[in-house]
Amino acid sequence: MKVASMWFFAWAVMLSMSPLQAMAAGPACDRQPVHASHVQMIGRDMLIEGVPASIYGMTFSGTSTEVSNEFRAFWAQAHVPSIERRDVSGLLLAALDGVCHYVLVMPSRGDSGPTKGLLSVMRLDGAGATHRVDASLVRLPDGARTVLDVESRDGRQAGRTWLFDMSGETKESAQRYARQLQQSGWRVVTQMPALRLDGSQHTTGHMLAMQRGSERIDAVFSNRNGPTEAVIHATTGP
Repeated sequence: MKVASMWFFAWAVMLSMSPLQAMAAGPACDRQPVHASHVQMIGRDMLIEGVPASIYGMTFSGTSTEVSNEFRAFWAQAHVPSIERRDVSGLLLAALDGVCHYVLVMPSRGDSGPTKGLLSVMRLDGAGATHRVDASLVRLPDGARTVLDVESRDGRQAGRTWLFDMSGETKESAQRYARQLQQSGWRVVTQMPALRLDGSQHTTGHMLAMQRGSERIDAVFSNRNGPTEAVIHATTGP
């Protein structure tokens, strides 16, 4: 399992179109409301805020309007309620099939094909949902407020990503968190400024990497015009 831009999970395996993979035990949540020419697996075995989920990047040969029509026609035939919402940012399509929640998001790029989208499938009953990276394994920053919590699993490895809001300057917050982890047996692997991705060499905050046996923590502390935003990614495995 790898950290991608220190934010979120991203491993991408291009697949030919085949039935969507089921998410552990319980309802399969594997229906295909729209045919896609290509499917990119982003996360198959995930917990988003404790809810089992899978996420796919999809490419469609048709326009966003054609995709929307196919999506809504599929669910209408299945007698499942669906909604469509379009604004300046793009198009959102959603359907609730029992405990299976399907959401397809396509950015606003004009009504011409091919069209790219992101499909998330969530099983809202939380059947069989168990974290492999327990929050007690990783000591989280003191005084931080959790904004997002995502776990993904890849074979014997597992990773969990938290997004936090916290007070304090970025470098000071990173150093304080490093000391906090060292008290629990972690060692510093890397501690350095976080640079912008545009090659300007301007800093956006502070990066931190810690290790304890086969466990690793990668964190970025960034200034967001006032409070500090911390993205912390913890991995376990061989």
